[in-house]
Amino acid sequence: MAKSSMADLIVEGVNTTTVPGKVTDPRLSYKVSILKGAFDTNHGVLQTRMHMVVCYKKLHADDGDSGWYVGGWIKETLGKALEEDPILAGRLVTCEDGGLEIVSNDSGVRIVEARIPLSLVEFLESKEKDQIKTELVSWKDVDESNPQFSPLYYIQVTNFQCGGYSLGISCNLLLADPFRMVKFLNRWAEIHKNIAYEGEIPRTPLFYAPNFAKRVGCPPPSSIAAASNPSWTNSKTAIFDISIDEKLNSRDEICNHVVSVCIEEADDKFGLKMGPNFVLITKKPNGDAKVEKRSKEGSFGPLKSLKYEINSSNWEDLEANKITFRRDNLPIEVSHWVARNDLEGVVLVVISSPWEGKCGMKVYVTFPRANGLY
Repeated sequence: MAKSSMADLIVEGVNTTTVPGKVTDPRLSYKVSILKGAFDTNHGVLQTRMHMVVCYKKLHADDGDSGWYVGGWIKETLGKALEEDPILAGRLVTCEDGGLEIVSNDSGVRIVEARIPLSLVEFLESKEKDQIKTELVSWKDVDESNPQFSPLYYIQVTNFQCGGYSLGISCNLLLADPFRMVKFLNRWAEIHKNIAYEGEIPRTPLFYAPNFAKRVGCPPPSSIAAASNPSWTNSKTAIFDISIDEKLNSRDEICNHVVSVCIEEADDKFGLKMGPNFVLITKKPNGDAKVEKRSKEGSFGPLKSLKYEINSSNWEDLEANKITFRRDNLPIEVSHWVARNDLEGVVLVVISSPWEGKCGMKVYVTFPRANGLY
């Protein structure tokens, strides 16, 4: 079976940025509170992200059913979608008090177009599939000193030999949780199809990478970096939906107890054990995030009087398998994984707005994999 390495990936278009179609006014902002003293640096925290690879067959003989066309068209429709969710085109900025916040400053989403010397079938059947997947998504670490210059959302369109292509998504978890990210992608695909099939974008996209490559040549492969340590593609993530019979407000002990229960459930589900320390990211209904390092042992006390319902979920429930930019071409495979620059576990808690005296939470518990061992 054919092998692939970063030297094999050929980038046709890099550092293209798509911004919302209109100026965001008023600007939105999310506060990011990183617990002081919990981390030596913010570096690992700022790099926590989700990657997703969505693969499509080539169903039609015409060139319009190729990644090059999709890659060109999405640059014309993504801006429309970002008008509805402009924070995804924002950046981390340093506040006057030294804290951080994510601001919808219309700096844009980074788009990369590439090709790889493998057929789609070879990729799907390869024993090195996990290694190859890291080449199908792009990520450049957030600059800790000047985070305002670092994108938090990347999109990579990769063309396979003999047709077929993949859409690789990388999104900082401080920006959006996986469920919200997939919801945006499905909405964007809907906008894209409406515009494309109403003839509002040309048959051949204005931003058609092969035309530019013929004129200026391809950038060297070193212009794009591997998105993450391949061991993270084997990480395990358990997803839980929780309904609680009282408002959470600032009652951290309720959140802590639910996290403890979810970790135990995830341990049982995968037969794994969370390491002694893990990173806890809590996102409030207004988008603000708090990041802290926690110890699994002795951190959370029981709350016997708390009434809640917990249901296990999975990646498939996110409905990423419905993301399609052509009406008749559904994904044939979708991969998801959470990644960091270290090998500590990650727990993401997303609190929804209260309703009828209840509060909902979605909890993602990720176990990293290092050297084949959890």
